[in-house]
Order: sequence, then structure tokens, then C-alpha cells
Amino acid sequence: MNETADNDPWMWIRDVMRTWLEDPGVEEHQGLNMSALKMDQAYIVGVTDRDVGVYAVSDDCFRCPFELQKNLSPEAESWWVVNTARRMTWRVYADATEKFTSVRNTSGLLCQLRPNLGEFGVYTLNATGDGCNIRTDREPVDIYMRKY
Repeated sequence: MNETADNDPWMWIRDVMRTWLEDPGVEEHQGLNMSALKMDQAYIVGVTDRDVGVYAVSDDCFRCPFELQKNLSPEAESWWVVNTARRMTWRVYADATEKFTSVRNTSGLLCQLRPNLGEFGVYTLNATGDGCNIRTDREPVDIYMRKY
């Protein structure tokens, strides 16, 4: 919750209601339409210094291949919507364009991540030759509300 909500009980109630109603709380953030997100979704903004493919596989999936989520290029900032209900493992490959890739494929692998993403959050994936990291640009909604 924000500072204003801490000092004003009505602001706190508004924030709690938004949480219950699965409301991101804002219409737009950094040019992204937050109201277009559905329950258990977040935005990922991809930034890279080379052509890469971002692949993912759900932790619930046994022996499944990694599936292409998004191709990124250094010429343009890209974004996509991800599901936050299940934890996923991501891999970023240089110059990858195939729809699926095997778990055993490490050719061109730049990094592997297991991001912890929350509903209605906005995150930036920075993928370079030196590695990858994920930064939180907008905190997700606290679906469990504040604990006292």
C-alpha cells in the first residue's frame, strides 16, 4: 500500500476494494494499458543489445519444451503479457526464432531465470551478452492485502 493509504482509512479501504476486485489501480503506466490486463497477468518490457528469443516453461509441466514468448531486438523496445498464476522458468537465447526448444539445448543460451512476478506488475527484462536481470517498474497488487 502507499503512504497516503497508511494515513487515511478511506484510501486504505479503496486500495483493499481494488485488490478484491482485481483492479490495477491505474489506467496507464509508462504507455502500457493497465486496465487491459486480466486477473493473474503482468507486463514484461524487453530491452536487449542483440537479437534474442525469450522462452518459458511452466514449473507445472513435466518434460515440456521451452516455448517462445517473444523475440526481442535492440532496435525496438518490446512488451508482452505474462501469466503470473504459475511460476515459470525462462531462458534467453541469442538469435533464437524456433517456436519450441529442448530443455537440453544450451546453444546460444545467455541466461536462465525464475522470476517471481505478481498480478498487475510491470517488469523490465534486460538481456545482454553479460547476462540478464529483471527489474520491477511497478509493484504488483497485493492480492493478500496488508497483514497486521
